[in-house]
Amino acid sequence: MLREKINILIEKFTEAWTACMICMVQGDLSVLTLNHAYTASHTGLIAGIALVSASFLPYKNVWIGIFLTGVFTSIADIMVHPSHFGTEFTESIVTGIGAMGLAILFHKVLRKQIPTKSQNNP
Repeated sequence: MLREKINILIEKFTEAWTACMICMVQGDLSVLTLNHAYTASHTGLIAGIALVSASFLPYKNVWIGIFLTGVFTSIADIMVHPSHFGTEFTESIVTGIGAMGLAILFHKVLRKQIPTKSQNNP
């Protein structure tokens, strides 16, 4: 169970961190700095911990998990830093949507490449 929760934390941290990094620089990856990575790591860690906590809830639908990824990433982004574009909440909403997109990508692409125990046993 601990290994499963650590895997959730790593996956959700990665989704939130990547979405935050891209949104902070408004897609211009040439201006990324270590300060951006540090700030995005706060967003990723808060979102990851929130999603590990949510993993104890009894939902089975993967789409609820993807939706929660976006919601918790948006909330974490609001908590960590002010918006760099648009209104007060624009960047955090875009970051949440980006994290949801990455969660869908991870679910559809990467999970097919990771063999499960049931696939190993005939």
